[in-house]
Amino acid sequence: MSAHAYIQWSDVPQKLVDSSRQHVDSDTEEKIVAFEGCPLSGQLWDAKDGLQIEYSFPRSPELRHALVDWFWYHGIHFTVVM
Repeated sequence: MSAHAYIQWSDVPQKLVDSSRQHVDSDTEEKIVAFEGCPLSGQLWDAKDGLQIEYSFPRSPELRHALVDWFWYHGIHFTVVM
């Protein structure tokens, strides 16, 4: 079973948005976004309640904690779905 973490684009601080890097994956055509200091890149997509970013929620405790710590440090609310 895999889990995913979701954040709202509108919850990302503007300074992180301004410094983000975005591209379209050539194989999957998914919109990918990377933020400064974030240990993972996420998939940007339109949800019914606005833009969301989806991250694979790591099984590795170290990487999972790094991602959660990054969310908390920047005050970003997140939801994990299994």
